[in-house]
Amino acid sequence: MLKPDKMNEIAEQMLSTQIHIIALQEIRWKGHGQIKKNKYSLYYSHSHQRIGQLGTGIMVRKEVEKNIMSFTPIHERICILRLKGKSHNITLINIHAPTKKKMEEE
Repeated sequence: MLKPDKMNEIAEQMLSTQIHIIALQEIRWKGHGQIKKNKYSLYYSHSHQRIGQLGTGIMVRKEVEKNIMSFTPIHERICILRLKGKSHNITLINIHAPTKKKMEEE
């Protein structure tokens, strides 16, 4: 998502379908936080030291926002979003797993 307007492009695809929540990898932005727009919000998690690689995030439609209980950025490969459900709460865990080319330690 380092390319200009990539976030809006992904949001347009989400909004043109019945999808309400999207888990994203390769956010590539430094740090963590939330970006609120008129029709959607993006929650993201990344390292504070570097940009350009890794990063996870979750994009939600505005209608879902009222049900968000918490967002927890763990690090550049994991983030958690908690949602209030009708009978049970929901925990979404977004994990960016390393490829086979990475060292076993990663």
